[in-house]
Formats: sequence, C-alpha cells, structure tokens
Amino acid sequence: MRRTLIIVGIALLPIVPIVLVVTGVIGKKATTAPPVALTVWGTSDSATAYAGLIAKYKGARPYITVTYKKVRAEDYYDQLVAAWAQGTGPDVFFVPNTWVGKMMEFAEPMPATSSIPIVTTKRGLLGNQTSVTQTPQAPPSAAVLKQTYIDAVLTDAYRTDQLWGLPLAMDTVVLYYNQALLNNARIFEPASTWADLVSQITGNQLTIVDSNNALVRSAVALGTADNVPYSRDLLTLLMQQNGATMISGDRAAFNSENGLKALEFYSSFAKESKESYSWNAQQPNALEAFLNGKVVYYFGTHADRAAIAASRLQWGVASMLQIDRSQTAQQIDVARYDVAMVSKASKNAKRSAYAWNLITYWARSDNVPMYLGATGQLSAQKKILAGQKDDPSVGVYAGQLLTARSWYTGNGGPIIDQYFQALISAVASGQTGSAEAIRLTADQISSTL
Repeated sequence: MRRTLIIVGIALLPIVPIVLVVTGVIGKKATTAPPVALTVWGTSDSATAYAGLIAKYKGARPYITVTYKKVRAEDYYDQLVAAWAQGTGPDVFFVPNTWVGKMMEFAEPMPATSSIPIVTTKRGLLGNQTSVTQTPQAPPSAAVLKQTYIDAVLTDAYRTDQLWGLPLAMDTVVLYYNQALLNNARIFEPASTWADLVSQITGNQLTIVDSNNALVRSAVALGTADNVPYSRDLLTLLMQQNGATMISGDRAAFNSENGLKALEFYSSFAKESKESYSWNAQQPNALEAFLNGKVVYYFGTHADRAAIAASRLQWGVASMLQIDRSQTAQQIDVARYDVAMVSKASKNAKRSAYAWNLITYWARSDNVPMYLGATGQLSAQKKILAGQKDDPSVGVYAGQLLTARSWYTGNGGPIIDQYFQALISAVASGQTGSAEAIRLTADQISSTL
C-alpha cells in the first residue's frame, strides 16, 4: 500500500505546479484594476444618448464607472468653473467648438503617451481566464486628424501642436423654406445664391407689409441678432464668402472692405429703406415665425429639423446660400459642433488618462455610429459622412460639411458671440455706423487673441 501511494505521488508531481498556477496559489496575476469614476458634462444630449457607448466601453474596463450629466446651457461656463472650484466638476466636458481656446486654461491636452488597464477574459481548457494589460496610446497627428475629420476640427481642436479635444458629431446651417409660400409666389426653385434671395424678394413680393408698413409676412429672417438664431454664424459666413480674412496673426482682420460689405448686406434685410427689407427687431424668434408660416426662408441647423418636421408646414430644405454657385467658385459653409475636452481637475485627481481613453474610444469610427444612431446627428468624420450624404433625411446637411469652415477665436469663448450680436444690433438699429461698429468689434476680438 505504501509503495502504491509513493508511485501515485510521483505520478502527480508534474501536475501540481499546473494546479497551483491555475488556482492562483503561485504566479497569480491581477484580474482587475482599482475602481475609477468618470463624470461627463454636456448641454445637448440626454443620458440615453450615451448609454450604448458607456456599456460597450465598460466591456474591457469593468472597473470604470461613467456618469453623464446634462447641464443647463444658459450659464454653462459659470457652472463648470464653480464646480471645478468646489472639486465636483467633470472629468470630460463638451463645449461649442468656438469655446476651445477659452477652455484651454481649464483643460488638459492629450499626453504624448498614456495607458490604462484593459481587462480581457478568454475561455480556456480549465475555464475562463482573465488578464489585465496596458498598451500605450499616443494622440493622432495633425495629418491623421486632417485625413479623418472635416477641416474645421483641425482648426479648432489641434492647437500648440497638441490635441485638446474631439467631436462625436457635427452640424451646419442650411436653408429651410416654406414650399406652399414659394408655390403661391410662382417660384419653382428655392434660392441658391444670395442674389437669388434678393431677386425673389424684390421680384416676387415675398415680403408683405400692411398700410402702416408693418411686416405681415417676411421673405427671410435676417439682419438682426437677438431674434435670429445663428446670427453670428450667418454674418461671419457672409464675411468669409465675400473674401474677408477673419484673423491675421494676432489681430482680427475682418474690418476690411469685404467684411464691411458683408455686414451692410446682412443688416440691409432689417432696414426699411432697403429693397431687401424683410425683418426687424420687433419680430418673434425666427424659428417660431417660420413654424407659424410667417417666414418664407429660415436659416437653421439639422438640430432644428425635428421641430420643423413636427409642424404642419409644407417645407423643404436646401443647401446654404452661396455668393456664386459656379463649379470654379469656392463654397463656404458653417461648422457647428461640440468638442469633448478633459479637465485639469481630472489630471489633478489622476484620472486624465482614463478620461482621454474614454474620449478617443467614443470617437473611434467603429464606435461613434452608435452615438450617431441614438441621436440622429451628422458625423464629423469624412468616411462616415460619405455614407450619410446619400441618406435622403440628412444628405443636404452632410453634403456641405466638407466645405464647412471654422476660424480661430482666441480665448474669447462665449463672449465672441456677444461681440458680434452687439455689432449686428448697433448697425441694424442705426445707433452706430457700419464702419465704426465693425472696427470696434475687431478691436474687441483682437484683445482675446
């Protein structure tokens, strides 16, 4: 009996180390990582927009908890600064593309290299085996960004040779029109150039006034600031289309002859003395007026489409107006989007590597369609846009994003919109001459550069 036990023991000796390894007695490796909690803030989306992305992200990072919070847009900047001061601010925050320069003082660029634990589980002979690995991650180069995203992203998010954020989606300003009103005016095609628009106003009586010269119906909502959504985008677009340089070196340069002509053209739609008169500061919000059938043309975004589609209007959508539609003419459109950035507070809490990993994972071309599908938005990536341009519901918007531009706004952030709105209001009301008003605005913006 003793001899039998010895023989069995000798036979089992080679198996013992294997059992010890499998059971973790020796050579045990980490199968998880310390818990990490990330907070994401934004103003546009509800939490459901990110539910799929968060669930997928946790698949290989089960130790990370991601919480999204929708925040009021009206005082978003103040809320961010106050929350960081109190130690409760977000790790990742979405801001308008025009805010990137302003938010850099609170943000952390993507580091030259970083890594976080990735947890993988494989089914083996003796059951599931979990391992934790770390692979260094480097930021995309400027060349890769230019190849992947529309041009505006490189202008806005890549500064000082560093990546400061990435977008998940994109929007642009297009031309919505009331088809029934165009039909009544015997207009077969919506305007495609600014000259077309003026011609339709003067030749087809699209704008109707009563005996007191009060507006009954407007051809277009344009020329003012407060009741025209995207007024800043529309004015600066006109400036660029007219050949004005927005920024030169460290100075605003749009107070040029081309910039001044664009300003006077924009404001002409709100001046009773002009033949293009169609709008004034006493009118309601332009989208509201359009939905109520009081405006023939409305400049809006893809985000406005849901409200328009839910109305009883017989409506259509066309590409943004250009100065020249010839094949040799340069087309310029508006880029509007949010950029996901990582806060300095996240770095101080030693979470910035995780926050950047989250952003780059969400933005990957194999992941971001989940977000786009949940929100119905347009992609910021050229390859995905190529498919969206053939979609009847988003093709008009997607088709003009390749020509959408952005320009450097320094560290002004939200105040840039205020400067341009003040410029528009001053000129439309006649309080200040166009030349003096545009010079003052250029000086104000130069101070932010």
